[in-house]
Amino acid sequence: MTVRDDAPAQSPPTNAERIFAAAEECFARYGFQKTSMEDIAREAGLSRRSVYRHFPDKAALFNAVAAEHARVFLIEITERTAALDGLSAQIEEVARLTGRYMREDPVSAALMRTDPDSLARMVSTEAGAMLAMAMDAIVPLIEAARERGEVRADLDTMRAAEWITRMVFSLTATPSVNFDIDDTDAKAAFIREFLVPGLS
Repeated sequence: MTVRDDAPAQSPPTNAERIFAAAEECFARYGFQKTSMEDIAREAGLSRRSVYRHFPDKAALFNAVAAEHARVFLIEITERTAALDGLSAQIEEVARLTGRYMREDPVSAALMRTDPDSLARMVSTEAGAMLAMAMDAIVPLIEAARERGEVRADLDTMRAAEWITRMVFSLTATPSVNFDIDDTDAKAAFIREFLVPGLS
């Protein structure tokens, strides 16, 4: 008896998809500084001209890869924090997941290994787009906490979300003089002591 497969055949990847996948591979392998557009073109099996037709420069391509990785990560944050009670527990989880992301995401891990200065800029002076994306995940948590009476009723949720996001970025990337930022329990205790009480 013949088994019939009605699943539609997948279309071959477009050139843009091949370039994106090649960039992910190269950035994860070499980091940002040591990756060239030639490396990406070779990995994609395309000419440099084809790569430049889709992305004007390496920075634009890196930003596209970083934004997609961040988008997937923020979906996980939304799902994981929805199962937790209380704003402090939720922000502690955000900080824990952010630390894990920086260690385990292939592109972020490559930056930590090969180009920590670029990583520091990515979560500080060049973090505008990432900051806005992260705030979108934090705002609903603050609004729900305000409805529960955990934070003050007149709290500006957008400003609070920015402050929390900046704190999480800093806790992930900036060494502390008081505790080991890789110690998740110490980081959670720091959040419980200062972050949410500051919103009450």
